[in-house]
Amino acid sequence: MSISRDGNTYTKTDTSHPHAITVEYLGLKWLAQAQASGGAHVVPVVDSPTGSKRPPTSSLTTVAISRGACTPQAAEQFGRSLACTHAAGADYLGQGPLGWDKSGWMGMAPLSYLTAAQAPTSWGEFYATERLLPYLPRCVDNGSISQAGASTVHRLCERLRDGDFDADQPALVVAQAASRQAQATSPTPAVAARLHGDLWSGNVLWSARSSLDWGCQAAGTGRPGGELADQVGVLIDPAAQGGHAETDLATLGVFGQRHWDLIYRGYQQVSSLAAGWEERVSLHQLHILIVHAYLFAGGYGHETVSVCRKYVA
Repeated sequence: MSISRDGNTYTKTDTSHPHAITVEYLGLKWLAQAQASGGAHVVPVVDSPTGSKRPPTSSLTTVAISRGACTPQAAEQFGRSLACTHAAGADYLGQGPLGWDKSGWMGMAPLSYLTAAQAPTSWGEFYATERLLPYLPRCVDNGSISQAGASTVHRLCERLRDGDFDADQPALVVAQAASRQAQATSPTPAVAARLHGDLWSGNVLWSARSSLDWGCQAAGTGRPGGELADQVGVLIDPAAQGGHAETDLATLGVFGQRHWDLIYRGYQQVSSLAAGWEERVSLHQLHILIVHAYLFAGGYGHETVSVCRKYVA
């Protein structure tokens, strides 16, 4: 993969992973739909010189974001806007971005996307089967997780599949899903939020509001009639999917996020989290941890097992 800058644009090229750029393009478009209802700003995709609206194949050009800082006010507002992005919803757990019906990528790691017929009925089943266990064999092979550690991961996955850690989606996600379900003509699967899917701190760029000359007026406001802070969080590089909203929030803290507590506070101003969310933060961080153990080995496997042990002790 290579990234180059030309004036006010960035171009990412990836010829080693078929369709990875297309999935990212569709993910950005899917997340950007929520901007009209106050959802977080999403980096704009720049149309090709020919004006083609077709998804790219091996390269993607986006606007270059002018770097700013995550201030307390910006963090709270980003939390509110992220709640609106999540509330835009997905049809089911494991859904990929609209227009995509194959598996995807999270960075350089594979990421399963499901069809509606494959969708599990509970988050715990989805998380264990699709977001933890697929990465475990390679983690054992690369030495980052021992056989004993793998047993600990399996024990946690048994508890997940049993529903021990299932919790309602945040209030706004539930409310919006109920509205959609009321109009449905067939049974609907488990409620799913529209996730960024790879929301570590490096995939939120903070930029001065004055530098944003794109996006709709409601983007990033997080509530009707809301005003933008002087600094604004902009989403980049998604692995967009249907999942549990708590996963995006938790992932922000894995590698450190300034004013992470204020992002949570802003989020809950518009969409309260289910009781006990504090105890589930580490659980929702496991996906990105085991993906890093899969890709890079090292201490990520030990950290993965340590978190699993916390929930099976």
